[in-house]
Amino acid sequence: MSRTLSRDREGMILINVLFVVAVAMIVVVMMVTTQDVAIDRTARFRDAAQATAYARAGEASVIVALRRDAVEAPDSDHPGEPWGAVEDRDVAIRGGRFSVTVVDDQARFNLNSLRTGDLAAEALLARVLDALGLSGDLFEPILAHVRVSGPVESLEEFTIVGVDPDDIQTLSQLATVLPGETTINLNTADERLLAVIFDSPVTARLVDSARRRRGYLSPADLAALNAPAPPGTGFTSDFYTVETDMMIGTTRQRTASALRRRTSPEGVEVVVYGRQRLPAD
Repeated sequence: MSRTLSRDREGMILINVLFVVAVAMIVVVMMVTTQDVAIDRTARFRDAAQATAYARAGEASVIVALRRDAVEAPDSDHPGEPWGAVEDRDVAIRGGRFSVTVVDDQARFNLNSLRTGDLAAEALLARVLDALGLSGDLFEPILAHVRVSGPVESLEEFTIVGVDPDDIQTLSQLATVLPGETTINLNTADERLLAVIFDSPVTARLVDSARRRRGYLSPADLAALNAPAPPGTGFTSDFYTVETDMMIGTTRQRTASALRRRTSPEGVEVVVYGRQRLPAD
């Protein structure tokens, strides 16, 4: 009887020991897991900070180039200038890869130009919608929203007046919204937009060919083609977007910085008036 009790007692002790060991193992696993999570989180924060630093560096490079360009070549803006040369695609950096691109925002029609009641701007909107295969029924809602609620801050705002998001995506190919009134830069506008501007695909093709030959246009080039610059157009730009795409470790970060260049008696100033995080995919 006593032996049976002794064996039972030993069995209970063994069970308790195993239980304690199991609990200890769970605690150790939890500690290691928590430590791994903390290390992983720290690494992601470090990678994100490094990606942000590269984005700011790319942004700063474009700002410097735009300032210099305004002093050295104020009469024309085109991708062959230093601000266009800042672009880098898929460059290897420590721990990852980096890309920076510069977009001339005045290469598209600024819908906020409709605020003034300019009939030429209204006619241009109608032709843009037609060129993109969009319904003419969008003309009145877009025009009314800009007139009543403008300046519009983003194209997505037109969903308020019933414009479908897919139509907004299509519209963004040739149109944008920028602060105030701006001209369309003939040096950077898409050939499709040139056809809308000159109301002639043939003229647009000739203008684009002349632009490609030298890399940019001048009033003399258009005069030689008997195609004077239409109202609302020019050869310079002051609004740009810098897009950066960084992959550091396993962290990918894409950003877009909106830049505005201003010239005053005190000198040239380039300011960042907006930043946004772009989808990583």
